Amino acid sequence: MRLLFIRHGDPNYELDALTEKGVREAELLAKRVAIWHVTDFFTSPLGRAQQTAEIAMKATGRTPTTCEWLKEFYYPVQDPATGKARIAWDWLPSFYTDAKNAQLCDVSSWMDAPVMKTGNIAHHYKDVCTEMDKLLARYGYTREGGIYKTSGLHCQHGVLDISTEAYKKSYDDRTLVFFCHLGVMFAIIAHFINVSPVQLWQGFFVAPSSVTAVAAEERMPGTAFFRVQVFGDTQHLHDGGEPPSAAGYFTDVFCG
Repeated sequence: MRLLFIRHGDPNYELDALTEKGVREAELLAKRVAIWHVTDFFTSPLGRAQQTAEIAMKATGRTPTTCEWLKEFYYPVQDPATGKARIAWDWLPSFYTDAKNAQLCDVSSWMDAPVMKTGNIAHHYKDVCTEMDKLLARYGYTREGGIYKTSGLHCQHGVLDISTEAYKKSYDDRTLVFFCHLGVMFAIIAHFINVSPVQLWQGFFVAPSSVTAVAAEERMPGTAFFRVQVFGDTQHLHDGGEPPSAAGYFTDVFCG
């Protein structure tokens, strides 16, 4: 199974809508979406994601399922320096690289860091992860610990043999597409690959309208692990002569 996460197009955050550039990005993205073989589409309830989905899916004739839990992960915490509220995943490097905040990068305890407790981030993160796992269970992927149990693909001596016809017939080629946001996307991916989301939130960027592909690998019978295959791809923008947006980034974006 393949999961495609699409960040909304260039945003006007005040209006919760796309800018003119964001509309152009979504129209270019539509050319890609039109040729995908998609099992099901899902979208955040927020306007910028809904608008991106509407434009990008126009050639499919289909309607996405709106999931409340796919909205941006914008739950506030209290900034220990200023006492003011700020988004839990937007920090200056001097804060999250400080040795006294090393807990933020620990997969088992980042949610228990004092700053995260001021916003009950553990509850919100677990809610997103639980909802994603419930959805995947509908497709036969049940989370147990850090991996997923499935019905099992064809394996030779306990190791997957992708050259066999039996494998080709049994391979799960279903594709799910999610129109959402950088923060929640990174939270979900961190859950899949068993790392602290702080490492993704602070160390990675995906441009508006970009495509990130996460695929389930089943190397042992009945056991699957979701692995990032493509991250923040903007080939549709390159092909259309549209430079990527730097929304959410703090310098220019490479577009070579």
